[in-house]
Amino acid sequence: MPATIYLITGGARSGKSSFAQSLCEKLSCSPIYCATSASAGEYADESFKDRIKRHQAARDEKWTTEEETMELSKHLKEWEGRVVMVDCLSLWLTNYFLNCNVFSLNGKIEIREKERIAAADKALVSIKEEFDKLANQWNTTFVFVTNEVGSGTHASDGVSRLFVDYQGFFNQYVSSKAFRVIHMVSGCAFVIKQDNGEHRRTCSMIPITESDADDAYILDKYLSSRAIKMDDKGYLIFKIADKRIVASFYSCVLNDKGEVCDLNGVKIKCCGEKNTREPMVEWSARTAKELCVMMFEDWEHAQEVFSIGHAAYVGREAMKAEQALYANGFYQQD
Repeated sequence: MPATIYLITGGARSGKSSFAQSLCEKLSCSPIYCATSASAGEYADESFKDRIKRHQAARDEKWTTEEETMELSKHLKEWEGRVVMVDCLSLWLTNYFLNCNVFSLNGKIEIREKERIAAADKALVSIKEEFDKLANQWNTTFVFVTNEVGSGTHASDGVSRLFVDYQGFFNQYVSSKAFRVIHMVSGCAFVIKQDNGEHRRTCSMIPITESDADDAYILDKYLSSRAIKMDDKGYLIFKIADKRIVASFYSCVLNDKGEVCDLNGVKIKCCGEKNTREPMVEWSARTAKELCVMMFEDWEHAQEVFSIGHAAYVGREAMKAEQALYANGFYQQD
């Protein structure tokens, strides 16, 4: 299973980095920013340093910033399970061109056109191999930023035109591996490639009739009325609010005085302004999967609170709530 890859492309000042940053922050509360240019690198003049400072100012403390000019795969171990923004492919390819002597920043490399093309080919092969190492890490989400250099003014010299060509080749290669490709124009995002998931799911070819659906409905209704053992530590209330699935856990734990308390024995406020009990903890998520991660993987008390049956119930209710949320339907907790 390959990595999940987003490619954000566009012209200069089209809003690529801002969109990519926003996307990363939607996916993770602790994203990683990988700069493919070194802040003290050989092409870091004053204007470039000012640009770096503006980018840094746009990222708050939740971000981890790393600089890696060529071998990004060195960081794969620490990037497991993380969301990584790579900014950008153009500078990354520039570093490979410099390393393969396709050109130099001072213009002192004098080689024949045939040799230059061979060097560019070598650089492209090398960067594709390095990219493939990233793409093969299934549990990392990458958001790559690149420049649509071919949409700008026509390059005035042969070396610049060569770079435009090879940047285009590399962009196409990354795009072919991407889950989604977004083209930025004047701050507006246009999805130009979107994985429809056909390779992940196959639809049932068996026709489902109204009678089948009704049979399933009455079966679920019967199962909902069965006697089950409740968790003695508390219960959950699900609802949909503010475009989120909200799950609230209410404690049933009593202290020596018969007061409702949390798992540490601290009394819970029982009545607020609306004369209702306060939940011990509350989660708000966009999807059923995100909610289950919050509850069962991130909450430190999950194992001591939830039985297997209760966990299965949470999964069913979360999926039911998600379906209602995104279908603008009615949700009622079972």
